[in-house]
Amino acid sequence: MYTEAKLLKSLFLIQLISSFLVVGGHFTASVLNFTSVFWVEAWNQLSRYGTVLLTIATGYLTAYTFEKKQPGFRTYFSGKLIYIYIPFLLSGVLYHYLLIDSLPRTFDDYANILLGKTGGHLYFIFMICQYYIFAYLFRNIITRQNIAYLIWVFMAIQYIYINYLHQGWFGLTTRHLLPSWIFTLYLGHMIYWYRGRIVSFLQNRRSVLILCTGLATTSAIFFVLSSKLYVAVHLTFVFATFVSFLVLLVFMLELVDVIRIRFRKGLTYFIFLFHSAILILFNEMIKGLFGDLAWVYTNTWYSLLYFVVVYVCSGLFSILLVYLMQKTEQLFGLLTGSRQSLKKESYQR
Repeated sequence: MYTEAKLLKSLFLIQLISSFLVVGGHFTASVLNFTSVFWVEAWNQLSRYGTVLLTIATGYLTAYTFEKKQPGFRTYFSGKLIYIYIPFLLSGVLYHYLLIDSLPRTFDDYANILLGKTGGHLYFIFMICQYYIFAYLFRNIITRQNIAYLIWVFMAIQYIYINYLHQGWFGLTTRHLLPSWIFTLYLGHMIYWYRGRIVSFLQNRRSVLILCTGLATTSAIFFVLSSKLYVAVHLTFVFATFVSFLVLLVFMLELVDVIRIRFRKGLTYFIFLFHSAILILFNEMIKGLFGDLAWVYTNTWYSLLYFVVVYVCSGLFSILLVYLMQKTEQLFGLLTGSRQSLKKESYQR
């Protein structure tokens, strides 16, 4: 049996897996500059699952928020501004400084920050910001009642936009813009709206679950061995990740009572934002101390140990940011409450 709380905990575990894969993807990209051994290439291919899993999870959580919390305009967008957009802009400034070695000065510098072009992975947050606006505006139009029909429309939009319509406006890639991800995001909505049926079906029919697990595993092996590079927005890759997401969701439901990890709002988001900065800083530190990076990246055990250090430090830094955000939110709540109390007292007088 599942409960809503267990599903959310399972989703958090999937997000942690996603963050692990995303960090691994950028780390192995660095390793591939020095060596191209099979395990590094395989890991790099599998890391693409991270972004798609994270995208589906984002759609799921957005649908949950609209249904359970029913936020108004101010509540919804103030939350996104504080927890998503401001950290995104600050990280954009940070990556501009780390990669250009100067603070932004020109119009183009600031435009690149706003468009998510200063860090190689910030395109995703720029796209997610578009999605949050779209999802809110159409929350009462795209519903559980019509998602089974609209999901095919979204699939067509994603395919047609990527293959025929994208023009590279403002130097943006297909990955920067919502149409390239809209099908993937609304798969998350669909999973949320049909979560009861999906989970019950897979839990009660073990043969189907085994079949899906085999399909997910076979797909992963195919992507590793394929000479063709399947990017995260490719529909074949999206379908494979969709099956993997369902399998993970059911398996995580069995483990949530065993793996006791406290949910921390924003943790995986901050890992996503800042892990590359930590990797850049560590690379510079190693080059400063030892002259080059080849001795780390060409040695399997050193590489694996280095990855663990980068991931753990990214996690610890993100936990610190979550703590600071929580304290800031509490302080803001106290100040707001105090102002309201003063207004009430003044009115009573």
